[in-house]
Amino acid sequence: MENGIFLRKEFEKIDSSGMELQGREYSLCRFSKCNFSNGILSGIDFIDCSFDDCNLSNVILKKTGLKNVRFNNCKLIGIDFSVCQEFLFSVGFDKCQLDYTSFLKMNMKKTIFHDCAIQEASFIECDLSESVFHKCNLSRSLFEANNLSKADFHTAFGFSINPDANRMTKTKFSYPEVLGLLDRFDIEII
Repeated sequence: MENGIFLRKEFEKIDSSGMELQGREYSLCRFSKCNFSNGILSGIDFIDCSFDDCNLSNVILKKTGLKNVRFNNCKLIGIDFSVCQEFLFSVGFDKCQLDYTSFLKMNMKKTIFHDCAIQEASFIECDLSESVFHKCNLSRSLFEANNLSKADFHTAFGFSINPDANRMTKTKFSYPEVLGLLDRFDIEII
C-alpha cells in the first residue's frame, strides 16, 4: 500500500505484518482478511473505515486517528489504544479478541463491545458512559476511575469491578454476574 489518501477503497488479504506504514489517510475504506500484526500504523487517519477478519495484534497506534472505525471479527491483542489521537476517537467492536489491551484516559462514551473477549484489559480513567458490553468476557480486566454511568454490563460476564473506584449511576448488571461488584470484599455468598 503506497502513501497517500485513499477514498472508498477495498483492501483484501494484505499482509503488512511487522511493517511500518505512516503518513496515510483512509476514508470510507474496508479492510478484509488483512494482517497488520506487529506493525506500526502510527500517524495514520482511519475515517469511517471497517476492518473485517483482520489481525491487528500488537500494532503500534501512536497518534493514529480512529474516527468512526468498526472492527468485526478481528484479533486486536495487546494494543495500547491510549496513544491514539483523542480527537473524534470513535470505535466499535463486534466478535473481536481484545485481550491485554489498554484504554487509558480514553473518551469512549457510547462504545459498543458486542460478543468480544476482553480479558486482562485495562480501562483506567475512561469515559465509558452509555457504553455496552454485550456478551463480553471481561475476566481479569481492570476497571478503575472510570465513568460507567448508564453503561450496560447486563449480558457481560467474568468482570470484577470496584464500585468505590468507578462512577456508577444507573449502570446495568444482571444476576449472578452482579456479584462481581463484591469481589474486593473477600466474602462468601451462599
